[in-house]
Amino acid sequence: MSRSEQILDTYVSLLVDGGVRQATIEAVARKSGLSKPGLLHHFPSRAALDTALISRLRVLVKLDVAAMAAAPDGAVHYYLASSLEVGSDLERAVVAVTRLGQAGNANARAELRAARDEWFDLLLAQLGNPVMARLALLAGDGVAYQADITEPGSAPYVDEADVEEIAEAFVSR
Repeated sequence: MSRSEQILDTYVSLLVDGGVRQATIEAVARKSGLSKPGLLHHFPSRAALDTALISRLRVLVKLDVAAMAAAPDGAVHYYLASSLEVGSDLERAVVAVTRLGQAGNANARAELRAARDEWFDLLLAQLGNPVMARLALLAGDGVAYQADITEPGSAPYVDEADVEEIAEAFVSR
């Protein structure tokens, strides 16, 4: 992994764990083991870090969309099951870019909307109904949220078996 990728990983961690206010250039440099000028050699500004992170999300979403399109159990099952993945590179990038969007970064918001639209298109292709496709997106968001806040094994924890039932409910509607 390149030094720039390591720095970007550090930036993601700071955004995910502490938000935009904690993810300063100084904090990224310190946590990366660099001086501020050393960090600025790789990323000349906070905006450059933001741009690199948004680009990383774009690549991860493209990979995810390709996997979703090829999923043997279908797009709905894939989307719901992947919503259980806490700590994946994609999930962390989505959270980090969401933090940027919440802080007013219009490019971050636009990239998140583009990702949502790509996932929606695949769900719509499988379900054939835009309302059901939107509900599947919302169900995935709910699965992801509960995965973030609930300990495995505690009620109302959703696991892979539940995902099977939920996906089947969408498909068999």
